[in-house]
Amino acid sequence: MRACGAGMQAMAGLVLAIAATGCATRSTHIDHRMLLPQGGDRVELESRELFVMPIALASPEPVFPETAAASVDVEVCAEIWLSADGDVTRVAPFHDASGCAPDGDPAVRDYAQAVGDALRRWEFTPAMICEFPPELLAQRDEGNCTGPEVSVRRVPVRLNYAFTFNSRDGRRRVGIARKAAR
Repeated sequence: MRACGAGMQAMAGLVLAIAATGCATRSTHIDHRMLLPQGGDRVELESRELFVMPIALASPEPVFPETAAASVDVEVCAEIWLSADGDVTRVAPFHDASGCAPDGDPAVRDYAQAVGDALRRWEFTPAMICEFPPELLAQRDEGNCTGPEVSVRRVPVRLNYAFTFNSRDGRRRVGIARKAAR
């Protein structure tokens, strides 16, 4: 009976230690949104063509900077350049959307660095333009770029993303940007 009681006490102590550890961790949630291009960045497709967006295969989250203030609300926007093979070739600040933090602001530098570091590790499928013969336009409408008659051309693209860093009452969050693009 005594061994059972000691075992229960040890188990209760373990449960309390796990619960206390859980309370000490910070809650983080990472998300993002893509900013759609405005104006001249668009390419007109022929009626027989279909553009296939790159798909993120790996999208590591930005790390909330350790130097962050106790209370912060910052939106960082970045442009990511992808090669025709879907490889990240460049990451740069992007400021053409409302709400994006200004470039060169020392208070934003660590957040922009965290976004850049994360985006450089993202992996994508290639973006493609598929060209269909007239008899396969129904296949285009289905988004199906397979088959020997379909010509597939991989293309480089630039994508813009917005990340919101928010910290209140010791809880840090990197999340989806809620402000609409211009």
